[in-house]
Amino acid sequence: MKSKNLKVRPKLILRSKRKIKRRSRWSGIGRKKSQGDRRGSREEGYYAGWKDGYRDGRWIAIKSGVCKPKIAYVIPGCSISGGVAVILQHANRLKQRGYDVVLVSLDGNTHVGWHPVHVPIVTESRAPSDRDIVIATFWATLSAARRIEAKKRFYFIQSDESRFYAPSSEQSKLAYQTYKADDFTFLTMAGWLQRWLEQTFKKQAIYIPNGLDGELIHETQPFAPKGDKIRVLLEGPIAVPYKGMSDAFAAVRDLNCEVWCVSSAGRPAASWRCDRFFESVSYETMKHIYSSCDILLKMSRVESFLYPPLEMMACGGVPVVADVTGTDEYLLNNYNGLVIPNDVRAASNAVQRLISDPALRERLVAGGRETVQKWDWNRSIDLLERALVGNA
Repeated sequence: MKSKNLKVRPKLILRSKRKIKRRSRWSGIGRKKSQGDRRGSREEGYYAGWKDGYRDGRWIAIKSGVCKPKIAYVIPGCSISGGVAVILQHANRLKQRGYDVVLVSLDGNTHVGWHPVHVPIVTESRAPSDRDIVIATFWATLSAARRIEAKKRFYFIQSDESRFYAPSSEQSKLAYQTYKADDFTFLTMAGWLQRWLEQTFKKQAIYIPNGLDGELIHETQPFAPKGDKIRVLLEGPIAVPYKGMSDAFAAVRDLNCEVWCVSSAGRPAASWRCDRFFESVSYETMKHIYSSCDILLKMSRVESFLYPPLEMMACGGVPVVADVTGTDEYLLNNYNGLVIPNDVRAASNAVQRLISDPALRERLVAGGRETVQKWDWNRSIDLLERALVGNA
């Protein structure tokens, strides 16, 4: 019995192992192949199935968290502007979070030397065709944004841009018409713009507040030590009339102060009083200029957010700002600055008040420092991510 069992049992054991091994080998390959195909197709955007096509499939994969959307921002150009600076912040910070982002510049220029940029900038002829999202950023960029292949289209509105031109001009009319577009989801960065779009066009815009980059703008070494005289900074493109630079120079003409000026376009007239002038400066330079001055005077007649007053607060100064759209985003009169009527005499009186009252300046500086702490870019990019993906 023992010898019989010894002969039979090994064969049974071997046969059993062979069958198990053969079955496992084929079933394992099948499972691995199936899982690999599914994982690969999901990563390439085919999770929805071949019948749904590449873009629909990718969007389902994006919505399910398998991959992140590829994004193209269409910008009018690379020249110095607050609007482009905001877009660069969006692009840089989305890239930090793992997004594939490209900027498509329409003026033929692909170089930005005045602000950090960590994503590619290309001309429209080199715009990639694999984008999931395209974002128009100026009224004149909508046509190009439509030409770029994408699953979803957004329109990031940073102002009522029809106000940039004469009311009866063709450009003003064309800009105004873009706010009626039905093939874009609207984003905006100011509460007043969100309300205006709803009231005027019945358009719902998603609010993505701006932020302040503390690494770029903060109190630092001044270009020249502050002396006995209060130093007033006038900032804005002199060549753009609605920025109110001529009024700002008129307001400080007879005051006992130093006058510094920064302009991205145009130079002060010979008759204007200006102790030091800077033209087309980088953000790296701006923080030193802000830190050199005590007061910033802004007298724009058209604005959407007004970055310079917030930046002045971050550098330890006090803004005096003529009341305009956007001041309600963060400016509080007699708390972090002075908000005044848009009038030369009112501006002159407000600056003189600050010159004469060091205690008031100190109190407003403290309010400004508290305000700056609330404007962090991380909360904005959190909202932007949810808007871009969660809106579909």
